Parts: sequence; structure tokens; C-alpha cells
Amino acid sequence: MSDQSKKYALNGSQRLAAEILASNDVHKMTLAQIAEEAGIGERTLYRWKQDPDFIAYQNEVAELAMKDFLAEAYNSLKSIARGSQSEKNKLKAIELVMKNQGRLTEVQKVEAKIEDNRSNEAIEAEIDNLKKMLAEM
Repeated sequence: MSDQSKKYALNGSQRLAAEILASNDVHKMTLAQIAEEAGIGERTLYRWKQDPDFIAYQNEVAELAMKDFLAEAYNSLKSIARGSQSEKNKLKAIELVMKNQGRLTEVQKVEAKIEDNRSNEAIEAEIDNLKKMLAEM
């Protein structure tokens, strides 16, 4: 783990339990199994899950796991863009890569409200003037 993790007042069993919890999408262990792996009771694990140092360390481990997963996600996108049989899937993968690199942005609809503060008489005078100009053509 990082040097940052040393700042948490946790013992080895707490660190192990936090690490397993942070990556439990891979391990798919129950809380009872995690507690057993860490050599503690399940109630102790529930108590640790309320401890700010335990939570902070678990979050740090999860952040590191996500950074590692990012590389995996990029590789999957590249694989889809290069090898998918579906043109739709290829285009979507390319779009995601381009957006991530800031090379493709969403087009936004722009609306403008124009206010005309002229009186009805002024507008009617302009219409009359335009009619005269058309008649002269």
C-alpha cells in the first residue's frame, strides 16, 4: 500500500479486512467470510466499518483499485474499437475514447430570446416603410 496508508491507526487484521472490502467486487466474499479471513468476529468487522481510520484506509485502497481498473477499461475500449463485429459498438467505443481525450464534445442547443421594446406605432411605421421599399423594386 502507499505511504499515505501508514498514517492510519490500524492493525494488520484491520488493514486486511479493509483491503478485502475495497476489492470485494473481485473476491465476492460475505462479511462473515471476510471476518474469518481477518481472524476476527463478524461483530468486530461491523464495528470497524464505523471507524473513520478504517473507512479512510478502505477508501484509499478502493481509489488505487480504480486507477488500476482505468487501464483495464481503456484496453477494453481499444479492443472493442479495433475488433468488434458491430459497427455501432465500434463507433460507441471510439466516441468514448475521443470524449475522454477532450477531442469530442457534446453539441449544445443555444437559444436566444430577443426582446423588442418598440411601440406598436413604431413597428407599424417600419412595416409601412418596408412595403414602400418593396413597391419601389
